Amino acid sequence: MSRFPSKYLTTWGFSSTTFSGESVSRACSWTVTVERNAGHWGGPLATAGYLFGIGVSSVSLSPKEVAGMTSTSHALVCVGGGALSFAHDRRQDVVAPPLDALPVTVTIAIRPETPDVTVFTYKLASVADGRRVSLVGRRIIHDSALCSAAFPIFTVSQRVKILFPTYV
Repeated sequence: MSRFPSKYLTTWGFSSTTFSGESVSRACSWTVTVERNAGHWGGPLATAGYLFGIGVSSVSLSPKEVAGMTSTSHALVCVGGGALSFAHDRRQDVVAPPLDALPVTVTIAIRPETPDVTVFTYKLASVADGRRVSLVGRRIIHDSALCSAAFPIFTVSQRVKILFPTYV
């Protein structure tokens, strides 16, 4: 399993930044917490555009590629007014109504099933503004490259920061 020291990853400026973990080749999971960036409290989440993407890719993404928007990546993303979607190759399937507030905790789990099938499970939890939000879902991904090498990926915009746990 890939390991990162506990830390916040914060991006600055007007574009998103992507971070890739080390490749994993067996069933694993990772949990991150997404918070508002204190320096960007301006507008509401409904007008924020791309906020974050957390998922997996069959190749390590460059810092300028965006999770869920490439042909090699699959991710749970928060875009277009805070709506949560499952994204792959720029195609997005909405899985939940827009988020009203952050922070939110996202857990991603992947499990290779056969040489060309990976099970992608996600769990989202939030207690922001005293409201409890919980979402669990699963996607079956048909991609032989992902079964041999899977890179955890995280894209954050200038409006959010991600808190990594002790290991990812």
